[in-house]
Amino acid sequence: MAALGPCTQIGLKIEISLSEAAHDMITRRKFFLMSMLFALNVTVATGGEVLRITANIWPPYVDDEMSGNGVAIALVTAALERAGYESQLVIEPWPRALEATQQGVYDIVCSLWLTEDRAATLSFSEPYIENHIKFIKRSSSDIEYHDRDDLNGLRIGVVNDYAYSAQPYDTTGIEITESGSVKQNIERLLNNEIDLVLADSRIAFFEVDQLRAAKRITVLPKPVITRGLRIGVSKQRPDHAEIVAAFNRAVTQMKEDGSYNSLMANYRISE
Repeated sequence: MAALGPCTQIGLKIEISLSEAAHDMITRRKFFLMSMLFALNVTVATGGEVLRITANIWPPYVDDEMSGNGVAIALVTAALERAGYESQLVIEPWPRALEATQQGVYDIVCSLWLTEDRAATLSFSEPYIENHIKFIKRSSSDIEYHDRDDLNGLRIGVVNDYAYSAQPYDTTGIEITESGSVKQNIERLLNNEIDLVLADSRIAFFEVDQLRAAKRITVLPKPVITRGLRIGVSKQRPDHAEIVAAFNRAVTQMKEDGSYNSLMANYRISE
């Protein structure tokens, strides 16, 4: 085999050098693209994190047969989306929805009232809807509610584990009976098993309409108490305060740009 001449050796060296430079450039470009893709993936994961949210059936606020799963779920998911979070809803019975969120099974319970006990395990938002808690009676009844004394000797139906009041309520002389839902209590009211039902007025009107009992049921005008409906974020999450702050900002923005009232109007509800 003939030996390579000087010119051939120089050309080979240049070719090898160019090849190595090209390979090095390609490697750097690959590294740059991989870095960009990694950064993009991190951004997507952070900005579009899927939160596990839960609630119990509580129409018109929560109902898997209604548009948007009810007005409360529609508001919560819209606010979370605006805040940069995706959400995945699982309907659970009450109080399972509350307990599972406290334990960290879910990230957020979407519709509940604030109490001191609950605040130990959940980080609460500002209220996003107001609930007007009122008494419901049979239209044929002469019961009126003005103050605490009007309730003496009456049988009042409530839903078990609902925090109607943030403070203990004096039930001396009142027979309190519990059931699993407002609907069950209204049915018991219609059957003369109880004298009054304590419930959110919107829920009462919804259930009465579903039972086609509007002429037989009266919602007393005076609110017993007004509670703020909130989300509760599990304190098992280290970023619970961040999620709450982002949610509060999003609800404020929705009220300012009109989308809050527009969404409420879709459910024939005004705040």
